[in-house]
Amino acid sequence: MDKIYYQLKLISGFPFGTFVNFPAFNLFSTSFIGHAREKSFIKKLEEQTGRGLSYLNQDHGSKIVYAKTRGNQGDGDGLILENNLLGSVFTADCLPIIFADMSGNQVAVVHAGWKGSLEGIALKAVELLKKDGAKEIVAAIGPCARSCCYEVQIDLYNKFLASWPREAPQVFYKSNERIFLDLIRFHQLILDGVVSNLYQSSQCTICSREYHSYRRDKTSFRQVSIVGRRI
Repeated sequence: MDKIYYQLKLISGFPFGTFVNFPAFNLFSTSFIGHAREKSFIKKLEEQTGRGLSYLNQDHGSKIVYAKTRGNQGDGDGLILENNLLGSVFTADCLPIIFADMSGNQVAVVHAGWKGSLEGIALKAVELLKKDGAKEIVAAIGPCARSCCYEVQIDLYNKFLASWPREAPQVFYKSNERIFLDLIRFHQLILDGVVSNLYQSSQCTICSREYHSYRRDKTSFRQVSIVGRRI
């Protein structure tokens, strides 16, 4: 499996992104569905897929939870999925990252904003999957704020420099005295050699009106990103 293509597909008339040929089930919503955290939408999504949806409160940390039941799993920003459940994270600029082993039977999803990224939540997810027996793991990043628009302050650079001295100089960029952060590049660096491949969509949630963006609109609306075992 050399390439995984990201493309849109319609579900009940609404566009969702998916990484074609990813080892596990995956979907990434757009702004066209409205607010993905609404209970009515979650119920409809469960009906459409025939699978229960697990999710988290999300507090911008690096806690990862094992999901054994559908519904709210409490505080955390990452899920390891058990049984036939779907795991989800809600985002409006942060990175949704999905993971799967090549069998498609061991899967995880994380919500990685700058805080979770700084704490290495993606690496923690891979470590847990490998602890559970996963051998070859691939990952994919859904629509998120990209380096073209993700402007930050110098204090954030200093935080990354303290924790990730090798990676920080490679993922912060200056343009006209403004500083931008490339969290996709950051994960490419820290996951290099840890996962077999790390794929990404090309959509920037800040640039594109097809996605909710907190930085652009200060909205409370969110996209949902979903992963589940292969069925």
